[in-house]
Amino acid sequence: MKVVRKAPVIYNQIDTYYDRNKRVNDSRRLNISLVQFPRKLHEIEENRRYARETLEKISGADVVCMSEVWLGATVIDEAGEKELLEEFGEIAASGGFTLLTGGLFVSRAGVVHDICHIIGPDGRLAGEQFKIFPSAAIGERAFCSGGSGLTVFECKGVSCGVIVCVDLFYPEIARELAFAGVEVIFNPANIPDQRTETWRGLVCSRAGENTVFTAFVNNTLTQYRDGRKVIGRSAVAGPAGDIISSADSDPAVLECSVELWRIADQRTRWPYLNDVRGIMNHSEPRFEINNVMIPVCS
Repeated sequence: MKVVRKAPVIYNQIDTYYDRNKRVNDSRRLNISLVQFPRKLHEIEENRRYARETLEKISGADVVCMSEVWLGATVIDEAGEKELLEEFGEIAASGGFTLLTGGLFVSRAGVVHDICHIIGPDGRLAGEQFKIFPSAAIGERAFCSGGSGLTVFECKGVSCGVIVCVDLFYPEIARELAFAGVEVIFNPANIPDQRTETWRGLVCSRAGENTVFTAFVNNTLTQYRDGRKVIGRSAVAGPAGDIISSADSDPAVLECSVELWRIADQRTRWPYLNDVRGIMNHSEPRFEINNVMIPVCS
């Protein structure tokens, strides 16, 4: 698997002016790695082996995010979930990073959910983000139940959240995370080729309208049950709504170092979030916000 690193971003003249005047106010930086996974639809053990070997090679990351349903067309039970979390928790602890498991179909007490687990750098489960609206288009609602809340976690002083796959189509979810102070939104997904451009547009829109970073990670070299191809093209969008890092269709770990000063910089020109907050009755959040603590490991 190749490693794709962020290319230098070219800014226009006015951006350069604002960069010089704002960047000194916020020195925070978050190193993220997105695993663009070459999923084999029905080879569950092979997918798991490949994931393990790939994660063991990652270094220097603060947050690593897997794609959705990278494990394949399967639902794991609680015993299988526990085993996987223990195995991948050891890898996260060894690598010293927070690991997002992307999206796994898990059956608990007979109810199936699509869950992104948040594993801290100590190897322990710190929180979970459920997919809120299972996809009607591909029949997920026939077997998968939706979640109801949003989980916010902090890594290296940066507030982060997760939106699982098609939930990105609901702008209210990203807006709620932004209102809760989230600065980086991770979007593990499984998007077919004919929808990839639409999806990258959503990634840019959610980033720009909320002036946050949005990181989309897709599977690649795989297909849906109906034969539609999935060909990667994972991407990270910045608070100006532009793509700042991108992968092609090859299996890859997309590495990107996001500089948090760019959010405050952009909000001096794009006060969209405050404008909307001012006209909305936001005394009661639409979704329950669950704040979880990620331990700091040296």
